[in-house]
Amino acid sequence: QPQPARQAPSEQAAPNSESLYRLLVEQQNDLIVKVDTEGRFLFVNPGYCTTFDKRAEELLGQHFMPLVHPDDRAATEAAIATLYRPPHRCYLEQRAMTRDGWRWFGWSDTAVLDEQGRVTAIIGTGRDIHEQKLAEFQLLRTQRLLELALESGNIGTYTADFTTGEVVVDDRYLAQLGYDPGEIRVNHDWWRANVHPEDLARFADQTEQVLFGGLDDFTAEYRFRHRDGHWVWLQDHARIYDRDPDGVALASSGLRIDITRRKEAELQLAHHAEHDPLTDLLNRRGMWRALRSIQAQSQRGRRPHAVAILDLDEFKRVNDTQGHLAGDRLLREIATLLRDNIREADWIARWGGEEFLILMPDTNLAQARRFIERLRQQIEATRFLSHEHPLRITVSAGLAVSRLAEDDSQDALVNRADHALYAAKEAGRNRVYTEADVAVQGD
Repeated sequence: QPQPARQAPSEQAAPNSESLYRLLVEQQNDLIVKVDTEGRFLFVNPGYCTTFDKRAEELLGQHFMPLVHPDDRAATEAAIATLYRPPHRCYLEQRAMTRDGWRWFGWSDTAVLDEQGRVTAIIGTGRDIHEQKLAEFQLLRTQRLLELALESGNIGTYTADFTTGEVVVDDRYLAQLGYDPGEIRVNHDWWRANVHPEDLARFADQTEQVLFGGLDDFTAEYRFRHRDGHWVWLQDHARIYDRDPDGVALASSGLRIDITRRKEAELQLAHHAEHDPLTDLLNRRGMWRALRSIQAQSQRGRRPHAVAILDLDEFKRVNDTQGHLAGDRLLREIATLLRDNIREADWIARWGGEEFLILMPDTNLAQARRFIERLRQQIEATRFLSHEHPLRITVSAGLAVSRLAEDDSQDALVNRADHALYAAKEAGRNRVYTEADVAVQGD
């Protein structure tokens, strides 16, 4: 009896290979499908059926597109169209309606070609990327919010490499200073050269601690030279993110905010808080601050300072005969005369209604008396309110000098000058009295 023909080894291996391939496909957690050129399912693996909660019999022969989110169908069709051109592969991301609702999938698709190179089917491998996609959206949203905050706040960003001195900046950083993108090359030396010298010295210690110490955060407000030459106020926030084994800073990143308007408003408020609105001289608050500062300097240097209080004689008569507007104008003209004739180191304030206080650092009693006497004579010789009715007025002045004793306060110094002024008024006005003159009268 004839025996069956022996199968060649390759014929025996083929069914085994196909079974193994099918087994691998069916055990995949990824989604594996095969569709014809019309988009109808030819094969779906168990992972696909589980994800969409459908049996294979329900899917085979049906179109896959109804499962795709309406907003993603056009992009899906466009991606599939590319499979008809080399390299016959594409990647697309789409939402699909699963048993858990709409979820994002990433699909790697490959075209199946016949011997003539025509597409006969499409094999797709899909992976659930829903959580990754949501994270990307959240990151994008955060980036957009950050960009909006940086843009609306006029905030520039930068990173600095201390080993090379190079600084990488964004366009807003340059725009704050009047430069176009790419117009200049920023480095650490250029930055130091353009910070206002007074401000650079003020935070020099902090900079040293950041570069070589344990301080990782740097915050400072400083003036920086604009391209046009004027100064702009900047607020700088930087953080060190890399140090060498010895703790020396290698790199930092930071934000820089243009605070010119805010700083100008603060300075204006501070000016108003310490200046008289009528004459723009210091008011009492501003002068007391100056007195405390000068007294501290005098104590350290063992050098005297003097205070003079000047009072306009018969000022009430001006208000009564020519009106308060004329009186205000006279006060402004007196303030201008005093301001124009004091030394650069001196301080002047409107101390009361018609009183002015002059603070003279590094000045002894004889020097102060000669100076205030010259002012008294100049006021007496000047015609004020020249555009209306020319007016002559005189002043009385009281003068006192610091005693360099630890118990000598600003209050005591001003009180001695005030007593000398009172004595000058009592003695007939239009004269300068010192605390020494008061002592002689008392004797």
